[in-house]
Amino acid sequence: MHLHRKHKEWLVAYLFIAPTVFGLYLFFLYPMVSSVFISFTKWNHLTAPEFIGLVNYSRLFHDPTIWLEFKNTMFFVLVSVPLTVAISLFLANALNKKKLLGKGTFRTIFFLPYVILPVITAQIFMIIFNSRYGLVNGFLKILGLGQSAWFSSSLLTRIIIVIVTLWACIGYYTIILLAGLQNISPQYYEACDIDGGSWWVKFIHVTFPLVTPQLFFCLVLAVINSFKMFDYIFVFGKSNVIVRENIRTMAFGIYERGFTYLEMGYASAEAIIFSIIVLGVTILQNVGQKRWVHYS
Repeated sequence: MHLHRKHKEWLVAYLFIAPTVFGLYLFFLYPMVSSVFISFTKWNHLTAPEFIGLVNYSRLFHDPTIWLEFKNTMFFVLVSVPLTVAISLFLANALNKKKLLGKGTFRTIFFLPYVILPVITAQIFMIIFNSRYGLVNGFLKILGLGQSAWFSSSLLTRIIIVIVTLWACIGYYTIILLAGLQNISPQYYEACDIDGGSWWVKFIHVTFPLVTPQLFFCLVLAVINSFKMFDYIFVFGKSNVIVRENIRTMAFGIYERGFTYLEMGYASAEAIIFSIIVLGVTILQNVGQKRWVHYS
């Protein structure tokens, strides 16, 4: 009787996890394995895949556009991620102050941009930075300063994309870090006050070490999201083809080759290399976190 009830519990448990497992195999593992196979073929969606071996991978390493996409992707990772994490930590520390009025309102304001779709966010900033009637150029005109055609330069467009990324994501990371800060016992700060420690000493020796688990989580997410930079490239680049070709990322290149030029084999090969790069960076982060992340 006991064994029968145990089997029944197992059956119920399997029924509950079945949708998740089925979805994992159907929408993750199967496409991943298929991409590996397709990367060794020449396929245009219309005809049967033709096996060509390592031709796509050889072509990747000799394609200057791929190297440009890689450099642009690393630019967004190396610039956006440190700024995002640093500003989020600063805001979280400010919102954690007990005497701050309207903390709930500020938290909501900072978090709202995160729930807006990236395409809508990009459209908003295209209007703000419009060279003819944009808010930024209007403000510069009032100050008597020079105005710019923001989206006519690849460098300026990259800077705008970094600004948009910060505006859209900082609220989410701030809330995560704020949750970590609120779990720090006040006794640590009281002990630091007794020893005459300044605010900087408190931050370096109390706040930062105890919030490193949340910092590490935010760092991993920020790196992955920066690697996946696509929406802003697509929206900002559509108004100027020359600029788009100079700011293109690996995620954008995979999409364009696969669904615009119908080179699915080549796109899959780039996707595999891209996945290996992201996986490698994530592994390095997990190995490195043992040196600076402190779990209490």
